[in-house]
Amino acid sequence: MNYDNFSKWFNEELPFNRKEKFFTGTVLPALLFNNGLSNFYHFLRAINNFPAEVNEESTGDNFIFFTEYNLKEASGDRNIGRKISTKGKDTPDVIIEILKPKKIFIVIEAKMFDKVSEARLIGQISDQRVAVIEPLKETFQLAESQIFHIALVPETSGLIGGKDFQVINWEFFVRNKALDVASNYFYNYLKYALDKYQYLVSKHGSPSTVKFKKTGQEVYENGKNNGSWWVGIDGGENTVIENIKNIDWRNKKYNVNTIKPLDGRKGNWITSIKFAELVDKYEKG
Repeated sequence: MNYDNFSKWFNEELPFNRKEKFFTGTVLPALLFNNGLSNFYHFLRAINNFPAEVNEESTGDNFIFFTEYNLKEASGDRNIGRKISTKGKDTPDVIIEILKPKKIFIVIEAKMFDKVSEARLIGQISDQRVAVIEPLKETFQLAESQIFHIALVPETSGLIGGKDFQVINWEFFVRNKALDVASNYFYNYLKYALDKYQYLVSKHGSPSTVKFKKTGQEVYENGKNNGSWWVGIDGGENTVIENIKNIDWRNKKYNVNTIKPLDGRKGNWITSIKFAELVDKYEKG
């Protein structure tokens, strides 16, 4: 199906799927593994400082491709395999484990139509470093050159990389002439998504108020390390103080965001740094 026909196809079929899980769990692998492994290794070579010894000849199909892999859940009480200790539940969209000639991990956080800020992306990357990157490094005794953190985003989003991660744009798959994907149905799907990005992208000005839940202990540790979390609770500081004095605040789950929500109720959001200060001040000895 050529691209012109594809763009008309939705008039007769199911509506366009805007879910990021669809793009990372279906579109991405369909393009990476179209007609063999060549595209996959082209993608790996787009990663800065990726080791040249990992290639079609030395590695071949000796890798594992995980989507929505939660390291904490997989390594929980009923785990099968190696026990890996982690403090966080943050789940990257994709983890690729290279098995030979040496162990390499590629951890990918992808965005498509979620209107994410640079601060929020950096917050997610930071959380994933605690939940995934550092535990893998410690467990498998990895050097920094053996683990790579990637953000896969549309170029139009304007997001750029940081010191701990690299940005690769989805446009890589539609602009790279070396890739054999033009005849692939999902090439058309991705190209259509990028062409219609300004129409399909989320229109809200800020992410939803609550992004995840963290225990008081996790919030405290984040605050003590000059973290960037925002904690939402009715009553703000006064309620936190009451919790510290009267309940098991360490195991209580708090609503958390990586930025201060623009639509959050005034006075109900405090920083994790302030949370830690309140614990140090009011916790009973």
